[in-house]
Amino acid sequence: MIKSHVKNMNTIISWFFVLYFGILFIERFQSIIRSYMDSKVILYGNGFNAYTYTISFISLGATIILLIFFNNSFWHSLIDNSIIPNYSMLAITAGVLLISGMVHTEHTIAPIQFISYGMLIVAMILRTIQASSGAEVPFKLWYSLIFLISFSMAIPVMYHSNIEHETLFHVIEAIASLILVFFFTYMLHQMFIGQGNNLLYWIPIITAIIFDAIIIAMRWKESVNVFVLIFIIASTILFMVGKIIFAILK
Repeated sequence: MIKSHVKNMNTIISWFFVLYFGILFIERFQSIIRSYMDSKVILYGNGFNAYTYTISFISLGATIILLIFFNNSFWHSLIDNSIIPNYSMLAITAGVLLISGMVHTEHTIAPIQFISYGMLIVAMILRTIQASSGAEVPFKLWYSLIFLISFSMAIPVMYHSNIEHETLFHVIEAIASLILVFFFTYMLHQMFIGQGNNLLYWIPIITAIIFDAIIIAMRWKESVNVFVLIFIIASTILFMVGKIIFAILK
């Protein structure tokens, strides 16, 4: 009964990945197409657009390649619950696609993006349920999951700005986006391969704090990113409290 439950869970997780990939890919694709068709939008009219659309093309293209050539077990697991998807490659592919979602292109539909992220979060929760059944301290898995979700929300989306040093700001935004998505993908990878009992790593949270502080401060007078501000504070608190709790549990 337990083995059957685990097999079915793998299939369900795979389908939520399908929803994440499908919804986010369609949203990103429609944004690019509508931008191209919009006479008011010049895809390579300035440095910001040139970067955001180029990185979107690369992200979507790389995702297609990874899904077609490196995720065979994932596709088979959708219809055969005896097959366990390659969670390592699946997590990496999810991160590659996420890069395109971290840049604001014209005609972006943010609510649809959040729905796609919700599908990924459900997959993360289901995977944690799987792992917690055989974990010595299930609490650490669940706490790490909560921290990871909060951390993901603290990754700033790259928005266009008209502040005095806008070029420098956009460069910092681009670097922050890529580095923080990399850290998120690494932690997501650890969680899905069964190593998610302690995701409270110092380097990712310190890097996030530094980049978020710089980005929020530089754009403070123009527009305060309250969403990122709330979640970087929440992530920092979760990290510090978690470090203390994990030290006690150890």
